[in-house]
Amino acid sequence: MARPLTVLLAADDPDLTTEWQAAEAGTELRLLPHVATTARDAVALARQRQPDVVCLAMSNGLAGLDELASELQEAAPMAALLGVLDRRQFDSGDAESAYVVAATRAGVRDFLRRPLSSGELSACLERLSDGERRRASAPSTPGRVVCFVSNKGGVGKTTLAVNVACALGRRAPGRVLLVDAALQLGLCATMLDLETPVTMQDVIEQIDRLDGTLLRELTMAHESGLHLLAAPNTAIDAAAVREDHLSRILGVARTAYDFVVVDTFPILDGIAIAAFDRADEVWQVVAPIVPTVLGAERLLGMLEEIGVERERQRLVVNVAVPAHASRLSARDVATRLDRPVDVVVPFSRAAVSACNSGRPVALTGSRWNGFRRRIGTLADLIAEPALVGPVEAGR
Repeated sequence: MARPLTVLLAADDPDLTTEWQAAEAGTELRLLPHVATTARDAVALARQRQPDVVCLAMSNGLAGLDELASELQEAAPMAALLGVLDRRQFDSGDAESAYVVAATRAGVRDFLRRPLSSGELSACLERLSDGERRRASAPSTPGRVVCFVSNKGGVGKTTLAVNVACALGRRAPGRVLLVDAALQLGLCATMLDLETPVTMQDVIEQIDRLDGTLLRELTMAHESGLHLLAAPNTAIDAAAVREDHLSRILGVARTAYDFVVVDTFPILDGIAIAAFDRADEVWQVVAPIVPTVLGAERLLGMLEEIGVERERQRLVVNVAVPAHASRLSARDVATRLDRPVDVVVPFSRAAVSACNSGRPVALTGSRWNGFRRRIGTLADLIAEPALVGPVEAGR
């Protein structure tokens, strides 16, 4: 299942807003709605939230339509523009046809007709979503956002996120962004042996003018080919990062990179939820230890409760300690969690050493190294989502 659609309704008619909310409540789609009552607010919200769809329903008709549509497309390049037709606003059928032609030329891709209905709204949004998927082979394809999460620290989540980003970076140099969203205690820069002259705090200071070009300028390039957006250097700076900031950063990142890998902190807070809302996939990292597996079971349920559907959830078992008699098998984990394990990453002393050296195994290990090979499998599944399928839990 695709991630939720972020939708912005630009409407100055309160009755239309009420109609929209009623129609939205009757759909089966998962939407993240926002409402702007003026053109200025619409552009500001589009820049901030990076919506997938913007519904234009201002009562002034063609007046200023070209300018508003142009500003919205500049503010949110990946947004599809949707129009609303109301017969009461037109003197004749010719006037309505003229509006449709002008709106289409301005970039509006589809239309809803008042009074709004749940069925028509669902069909229209699904058409726009299908159109986005069909553009998946185009150069302007939105990048894929994947989050790595865990219910506790110490299970290797950051290690996997960093190594997967390195593996993807070698395949697509300059087209992979690693976002360290573990704001208070981010370790991605350390694991890549990078100094952090610029961090997410620098992005926040220019959030109102953030676009793909500026975002790329505020990241650090790594030898693997990835770019890093590092966590803030201090707890005070980290506290200034809000959910809407991260949501906008990830929305812009999708326009500038092919892959966006997000490392999160093991707390289910607003920052994490903002990342999940933007994510195409959420990979939970589980260590084969009873307390960790029980915690993972609870986290899986909580993810579904906050809207991360089962279809967007992936599971990776990371064997972070050497083999011992009481260790659970991947099959045990899959049975307890009642879902397949997508990848099993074996224990690797080289991976532990790499944390100290700042040289990820994905770059330095032998191609026969089991850890590196499974990192390659993870990168394959992220790069080619059609290939995602459960690995036999017993392997």
